[in-house]
Amino acid sequence: MACLTVNPDVQAQGDGERILKHMENRARAQGISKLFVLTTRTAHWFIKRGFAPATSTRCRKTANASTTGSASRKS
Repeated sequence: MACLTVNPDVQAQGDGERILKHMENRARAQGISKLFVLTTRTAHWFIKRGFAPATSTRCRKTANASTTGSASRKS
């Protein structure tokens, strides 16, 4: 997934939460145990949902095996 965005007119209705849960379920079904997100404006939203800041070194190590980003959470 390249981007997760919710129209400001319908924010706070759970749409982003449902999209994230769907993506987590798809990842889990494919045997992916970690998800990474890259964000410049919404880190607080992901942290509130269990993601933790990741160092660039940690991301690079994981990127060699899968994907990269700035925050991670086990799915």
